[in-house]
Amino acid sequence: MDSTKTGIETKKAWSDNWKDHSVERVLEIFSYPRVTRLLDTFRSALPHDGKVLEGGCGLGPWVIKLRSLGYDVTGVDYDEVSIRKIREYDKNIPLYMSDVEKMPFGDGSFDAYMSLGVLEHFYEGPEKAIREARRVLKPGGVFMITLPYLNALLRMKLPLLALKRNKLMRKLFGRGKKDFYYEKYFKVREIKKLLEEGGFTVKKAVPVDHIFAFVSFSGIFRDKSTYDGENRLAVKFADFFGKIFPWQTAGSSLIVAVKKGE
Repeated sequence: MDSTKTGIETKKAWSDNWKDHSVERVLEIFSYPRVTRLLDTFRSALPHDGKVLEGGCGLGPWVIKLRSLGYDVTGVDYDEVSIRKIREYDKNIPLYMSDVEKMPFGDGSFDAYMSLGVLEHFYEGPEKAIREARRVLKPGGVFMITLPYLNALLRMKLPLLALKRNKLMRKLFGRGKKDFYYEKYFKVREIKKLLEEGGFTVKKAVPVDHIFAFVSFSGIFRDKSTYDGENRLAVKFADFFGKIFPWQTAGSSLIVAVKKGE
């Protein structure tokens, strides 16, 4: 596989994903039970006093929400349209258009770094992004990461997803050309090893976002009247099965690490 081509297709896929959405629409997620739970989890890991960076912020919902709660958050994304939309929503939000592998900040500029569903999209691996995260963090700074988890529900759906992405199948069914982003499903031990080798100490690795595992599995768990919300059935299933099979039904893994001293 051509890594350069894969990288270009991944960036194009994300640009296509955000171009038809508004910041206001995406902010609706904070009315969903699953996102409310994630917000509480994230806040327990982030320092309230100090500078926070979100690398790969997309349309900026987490930057905007956390700033409304008093956090000093800066956003970074490579997509020009996304950055422009956030600035049109609120011109006072500090934003930078940049790749997370090489950012325009000095060494030790931030107390915490959020990477929410980003590191899995590098075909050549996330090592460069991890090194850059370490560079911009202060010693002892928090690196908070979420990654999609290959749960039991997703494993069942993978063959169908592969067919949907197949160029020949799309042509046969008249679906037209579409760019898809590259995505790797890391085992927890894999990402922990990369972080340790990259100069971090892993403090916590836990399964999260069980509701989304069901929402992404089937439309019967979606609230069709919302942008991307879940219905009561999804919440009930996630609460029940999440207690019995915490990793097998997790939508994501959450890893909290700290930068080792110099």
